[in-house]
Amino acid sequence: MGESNISGERRKKDEPFNPFARDASAQRNKRMSERSQNQRRNAPAPRPAQKPLQDQQSAHDELAKKRQEALNRLGNQDSKPKSKTQPQPEGVEEPTFTNSVEKQEVVAPKVSREDRMAELRRKSEESRKNAKAQRNDAAGIKPEVKTVEAEPVIEFVSAEQTPVPDTGGALSGSTTTVPKSRNDVFKTIQTEVAKPSSDRRRRRRRGDKKGGGRQKQEKKLNRQKYLEYKYAARDLLDDDSIPEEHRSNVLGQVWAKGERMGVPDALEFIEQKVEEEILPREVADKLRDLVSRMTTRR
Repeated sequence: MGESNISGERRKKDEPFNPFARDASAQRNKRMSERSQNQRRNAPAPRPAQKPLQDQQSAHDELAKKRQEALNRLGNQDSKPKSKTQPQPEGVEEPTFTNSVEKQEVVAPKVSREDRMAELRRKSEESRKNAKAQRNDAAGIKPEVKTVEAEPVIEFVSAEQTPVPDTGGALSGSTTTVPKSRNDVFKTIQTEVAKPSSDRRRRRRRGDKKGGGRQKQEKKLNRQKYLEYKYAARDLLDDDSIPEEHRSNVLGQVWAKGERMGVPDALEFIEQKVEEEILPREVADKLRDLVSRMTTRR
């Protein structure tokens, strides 16, 4: 029995993972936890890095030695600036020190109030003298003025004697007398400015409508009776004596001329087709009666 149980457990462990089993997620979690435990168990423990105590001690000693040397060197520089520095053992780097000395700002000397006022008075006096000298120079130089003569408007008047009309009593009261003959070569032209008229009615503009009032009514075919005319005229033109290629033309032209131009034009077109021997007289008379029945004034 024991052997069978052991072999059964061994076979169960060797079975591959079935993702479609009921406890597939539990088996997967269990396998992952076992794997992580085995990895942690088998991993070697990290050894703490041992710091070399000897190296640390030597580094401290070296730093203390360098510090002591630096202090000694500073003391020697203060007491004997020209003394030579002691030789140092080879292999030890000497730290360099830089002495930075602040540059003192140059302070401008303070100027008293009396000196400042005296300087201002001196400058104002110099500017006054310069202005006076400039005025004298400007007075000595005269600007050049160019005169441009305007061209007069000349109107030539004949030198013949012009008779002066006798105004009678109208000029009797005036003291000035007009000479009988006068030769005016230059004459001034007077332009009259048009005064605005008192009529304040609004002027017609370019965009206003140019209506001609009520138009004269003419005899034309009634548009509302086109279908009635169409079928009646088709029956009249359905005659063996009328060629088929002219029927539709006569039907359309009669209506177009009567509806757009007027009934007289439609009747004239019918008479023209009779003269051309396209329509017989009987059909033309019936067509003329049809047009007169559908006439209206508009």
